Parts: sequence; C-alpha cells; structure tokens
Amino acid sequence: METRILAGVLLWDNEGQYVLETGMENRYKLVLPQIITFTQSDEKVASDELGEQHVGKNVIARCFV
Repeated sequence: METRILAGVLLWDNEGQYVLETGMENRYKLVLPQIITFTQSDEKVASDELGEQHVGKNVIARCFV
C-alpha cells in the first residue's frame, strides 16, 4: 500500500476512524500520526488532537491509497 498527500473533507467512517473524502467522493484512511493542514485557515493540528469540531472541514493530509 502506498501513501499520497490528498485534499478533501475530513470525515468519520463506520469504524470510527478518520477518512478523507475527495472531490470524486473516494474515501481514504489517514496515515496516523501526522500533522493535518486545514485549507481554509492554514491551521495545522496533530492527528491525535483532532476532535468532532474538525469533522467536515477541508484538509490536506497523507492517506493510504
């Protein structure tokens, strides 16, 4: 399995893990741990600091593809 840096919306999946949904509606699991960048504010947050307030926001993150 390889990893890529992708942009999309941060979501929860059915297993309770963070996933990134791209504009093509593909979902990719995040590589953890990592620093997540929010595209609208350039805020950076460590993956272990993510919470419910971050779900639904546009981010740039490393994902398994």
